Amino acid sequence: MFLKKIFLSIFLLFAFSFAYPQSYKYLCITCDDLPYITKYFKENNTGRYITDKLLKTFKENNITALGSVNSGKLYQNNIFDSSGVKILEQWLDAGMVLANHTYAHKNYNNLFFSEFRYDILDGEIVLKELLTSKGTKLKYFRHPFLFRGDTKEKADSLQAFLDSLGYIVAPVSIDNSDYIFSWAYEKAKFEKNDSLAGKIGNDYVIYMEDVLKYYENQSMALLGYNIKHIVLMHANLINADYFAEVIEMYERNGYKFITIDEALQDSCYRMQDEFYKKSGISWLHRWAYTAGKRGDFFKGEPVVPEYIESFLKQ
Repeated sequence: MFLKKIFLSIFLLFAFSFAYPQSYKYLCITCDDLPYITKYFKENNTGRYITDKLLKTFKENNITALGSVNSGKLYQNNIFDSSGVKILEQWLDAGMVLANHTYAHKNYNNLFFSEFRYDILDGEIVLKELLTSKGTKLKYFRHPFLFRGDTKEKADSLQAFLDSLGYIVAPVSIDNSDYIFSWAYEKAKFEKNDSLAGKIGNDYVIYMEDVLKYYENQSMALLGYNIKHIVLMHANLINADYFAEVIEMYERNGYKFITIDEALQDSCYRMQDEFYKKSGISWLHRWAYTAGKRGDFFKGEPVVPEYIESFLKQ
């Protein structure tokens, strides 16, 4: 009987190893706020620069990213601007996938569902036509600010509406504050402070590695294995200049890059989510909250360095 227990333990250990081989790690890249997002440099050539560099990085690393589109950015002073559509065409021609990120990126927590639904529908109009012209269909939806609804009623209403339109939600397992780094990086560039911009860029890569390890540990603590992760980034200046280094960091940590379809094959993305608060958080944290985790479980998430926050306040 004792030997049978030993053999059973060994069998289960090997079975678990094959089910979740630790030598393989998987990551899907998703990029929000297309066509692009800037704060200081507003010229169209900045958008082209961001787009060209991001797509070059993705192509060189065989990455099929999901780009989430705010269609309202295709209009300038209520006048349709074809330059934004050309950028979206670049994404599609490069083999990327586009998702609806609503028209105006409104805060669902501040709206009734009856209002917010129109931001979703307005976000479809140009995007559907563009995708049809490229022989593909609109499939994914990404929540602005990762807000699903601050009450169960609002969350359920939104999800039912997305289901009725045939959308698949594009969740996020690895959240971060890349946008804060990018505002500071762009400000330093705008002020021609190249040494500070370089420091911000280098610290951003370090921060993104700390974030990766934090969410790896969260996944192991909650689920017992490292899930197929979906990381959030933005089409901004710091990612244009430094995401190639972030990619190298991911590879150094043993990651292979997968599509959103492949990531969602992980059964974790079908777990229950009963997080009904105003925060926009990682789905890992949504599941943890639903499972009753509180307090100490969430501690240790990396923060933006203080000097960056101070620089932005100047």
